Amino acid sequence: MEQITKLSSKGQIVIPKEIRGKMNLEEGALFIISSNEDSLCLKKIEMPKIKSWREASKPFKEAAKKSSFTKEDLSMIIDKIKSMKR
Repeated sequence: MEQITKLSSKGQIVIPKEIRGKMNLEEGALFIISSNEDSLCLKKIEMPKIKSWREASKPFKEAAKKSSFTKEDLSMIIDKIKSMKR
């Protein structure tokens, strides 16, 4: 779908209502914008819908169980990063 829009004095571009509706765009929607000579491309960023920390961390916990990575290894890495920030 193509429509014409224009750039405001503040550098804002209006996304036509029909396109916003079709793409379920609401105020505050996030985009990545890229350019190439005379073209701009907007890509909507979809934040993952995570129900809980347990659900989000599950793949990492499973991967850690399969490796030889220990809690001591994690503590050592955290200490190393903290010392680098000082």
